[in-house]
Amino acid sequence: MHAVGILGCGWLGVPLAHHLMGSGYRVRGSRTSTQGVSILEKEGISGFKVVLEENTSEGVAPFLEDLDYLVIGIPPGRNSHNQGSLLQKVSQLLAWTQSSKIQRLIFLSSISVYGSKGKTFDEECVPEPETDAAKTLLACEKLIIAKHTSSVIIRLGGLVGPDRNPITSFQGKTIANPKGKINFVHQKDAVEGISSLIATPKVEGVFNLVSPHHPERATYYSFQAQIRGLAVPEFAQEETINRIIEGTKITQYTSFSYSVDNLLI
Repeated sequence: MHAVGILGCGWLGVPLAHHLMGSGYRVRGSRTSTQGVSILEKEGISGFKVVLEENTSEGVAPFLEDLDYLVIGIPPGRNSHNQGSLLQKVSQLLAWTQSSKIQRLIFLSSISVYGSKGKTFDEECVPEPETDAAKTLLACEKLIIAKHTSSVIIRLGGLVGPDRNPITSFQGKTIANPKGKINFVHQKDAVEGISSLIATPKVEGVFNLVSPHHPERATYYSFQAQIRGLAVPEFAQEETINRIIEGTKITQYTSFSYSVDNLLI
């Protein structure tokens, strides 16, 4: 029975932990506060307080002890200081893992590393990150691949679920690129996709995790506004940028298949 640690066990990490425990794994999750650890414990997840700062750390060794697999789910943050901080945190973490028994690292990245050009991207495409956050994520990916012999990079599409959808942040705003496609993944598929890669130990490398359903942005956001009783947002009149992220590679290398193949739900 393998032990899995989820560093940054939040909105995605908690259901992932439950799914893995249901599959027979021993799972522990980390938060950065005592209150956060208590939330994990109430969820039935073994919680650890882990704080990684640029020059100091707390709770890393006991969290990593006797883990077989480590899922790294630390968000990059939004400002330039946070970007440098994330890279430093990952570097510190990798130093800790060198003296551990961890066999595989699973790093949760983002499709933002591909940039915003209008083309179809798969895992063979050269990333062209544009934002500081995306550039930092790509730097972390490269560091992990270079430093750890067995690693999986998962580039997640925009995460959506029953209690999470970007339409809520678009109220009163004009949505750009209305005829462009969305590249989202439902929480359920994200959990099952990550779990399938954990359960396939010989698989390594980069995998996109993005729903094969790519409705137009105007169609998707209009639908989401209607089912939530929100005002239908305004859409900009502009040239269309068709950017599609392919997420089928994972279905070829594991037993995973997308179950939420219609995001208009």
